[in-house]
Amino acid sequence: MKDCKKYCNLFFIVAGTGLFPAQQLSDSALTTAEFDCTITQTSEKLHKKYVASTPELRLRANNQEYVYAIFRLGKSDNRVFMYIKILDENVCIKKDQVLDIQYTNGETISYKNDFHVNCDGIFVRRLNIKEMKKLSENTVSVIKVYTFRKNYEFLLNGTQNYNISNQLHCLSAYKLKRS
Repeated sequence: MKDCKKYCNLFFIVAGTGLFPAQQLSDSALTTAEFDCTITQTSEKLHKKYVASTPELRLRANNQEYVYAIFRLGKSDNRVFMYIKILDENVCIKKDQVLDIQYTNGETISYKNDFHVNCDGIFVRRLNIKEMKKLSENTVSVIKVYTFRKNYEFLLNGTQNYNISNQLHCLSAYKLKRS
């Protein structure tokens, strides 16, 4: 009988903690709603300026097998920039090499690389307010990157478009911390 009582007490203790975890006991009426943009800002500086960035999006090349690109948005010196790195061998991009963004309505916008000549597959473009608005309000269907050896085409889906739009809104409102 004592063993049964021990097991019953143990059962109620374990079941009680599982049903009523400590995190759920706080009053939800007293907390404020939070919109977590998952923007990260490190203490490191780029060209003596603070930098904040959003989580990376992985894009798969449509015309190449097993080639991916990292798409990331960031903010430095209160300007938003678009960063794309193609994860392939020997991808050389000129300074003024063109990247095309094609929207579902058929419109195509061309961007020039603001980054220096490199063979690391890095494309960087500072976006002005008009370009940010265009990216956040329209649905992107294809991103094309033109390099020395071959061209890469990345198809975007609805989730990726939503993430880009959300990240642009978050970065435009984000204030860089000076710490």
